[in-house]
Amino acid sequence: MNIASSRRTALAFLAFATILLPFFSATAASQSPTLATLAKIREHWLQDLHTKQLEPILKFYAPDAVFLQPTGERITGSAALRTLFQTIMATFDSNLTLHSQNLEASGDLAYDSGDFQESLTNIATGAKITSKGSYIIIFKRQPPGNWQIVQQVFTGVPPPGT
Repeated sequence: MNIASSRRTALAFLAFATILLPFFSATAASQSPTLATLAKIREHWLQDLHTKQLEPILKFYAPDAVFLQPTGERITGSAALRTLFQTIMATFDSNLTLHSQNLEASGDLAYDSGDFQESLTNIATGAKITSKGSYIIIFKRQPPGNWQIVQQVFTGVPPPGT
């Protein structure tokens, strides 16, 4: 490839990139409010878990949402999620932290994936259980535009010595 051909190729690439740059910038800018909304949902979900706010936490889930526990157990639907969270909130005080690694949206679907650490204190005995692992939360935009959790998965690493 000669110098003139290389220059033409470089100029063509720059022209093409200049034409597409506004499209990519607009796409990223339009996702920013969505990603901020999803991050706020994650933070409100955590706060409601810490403060044991059952009704507000359940509103984050679609009626047919699925919660996959680290054991592999599949909890499906509003009634089952209500029972799960009632049991957790009555049995434990949770200190869960989520460290998001990827938060992305495309159309009406989005996901938040990262790592977690949790310390559970059994209310009756005071015994502490610590765990860590990964999580993924899949969101779907529901009419009239609200995001809800449709799938949530926690994969745990057992505490040392178990």
